[in-house]
Amino acid sequence: MSSREHKQGALRTLARIPFSKAGLLVAVCVGLVACTVETDLGPDGLKDLREGQKAILERIEKIEKTQKQLLASVQKGARKRPAVDYNKVYDIKVGRSPVRGAKDAKITIVEFSDFQCPYSKRVQPLIEKLLKAYPDDLQHVYKNFPLRFHKEAMPAAKACLAAGLQGKFWEMEAIIFENPKKLKDKDLKKYAKEIGLDVQQFEKDFSGEEVDKLVQADIAEAKKAKVTGTPTLFLNGKRVQNRSEEAMKKDITTLLEGKKKS
Repeated sequence: MSSREHKQGALRTLARIPFSKAGLLVAVCVGLVACTVETDLGPDGLKDLREGQKAILERIEKIEKTQKQLLASVQKGARKRPAVDYNKVYDIKVGRSPVRGAKDAKITIVEFSDFQCPYSKRVQPLIEKLLKAYPDDLQHVYKNFPLRFHKEAMPAAKACLAAGLQGKFWEMEAIIFENPKKLKDKDLKKYAKEIGLDVQQFEKDFSGEEVDKLVQADIAEAKKAKVTGTPTLFLNGKRVQNRSEEAMKKDITTLLEGKKKS
């Protein structure tokens, strides 16, 4: 291969290199070739080189423009995101949502969760610990907030509520959180059988209007309380800022002390 053919081949290869490497290689190759361009390439080779350089520069400018547009879009979106007010008390209606814990509880945890959300799964042991730590003062309300990009979260929510119509919401909730990657209809039907449901009635309720209305009621409460992600917890209407066990016990103790004084 001649020197001219070799350099032209290198130039064509450079034009196909991703931008992340092209910038550095352009500078290096141009510097190396520029010293011999007049003697080795000739008029045609010089023309090819200039056209190749021009195409690469145009590509770089286009990528830089796209990057600037994306950055501006992200910054604009960040400015529009409302700040969370952790001092605001929301009036969240319990409605027909599942409730467990103390019957005459002074403190209520309202949880908005998604059965496919790994963070929702991780918060379950914390809630169990809190219920055991405050058996006479704490109750837990579960509300569904299935996220759109979790395709099986809605069916899972409906399955739990359908189980709830037979008095076994928490049993279904537990088994679904333990199996977040097995939430197909056949899996949900299997779980219904395992926890002792009337499977035929379960399937009817799962597809029925009543369960759908219950899910939509949860979603409506979530929107009123400015919930945008899962899990989101509220203690007596105030959004929980720190979901560590220590922080939440401190918050609950503070609320209980306030109840004693009032």
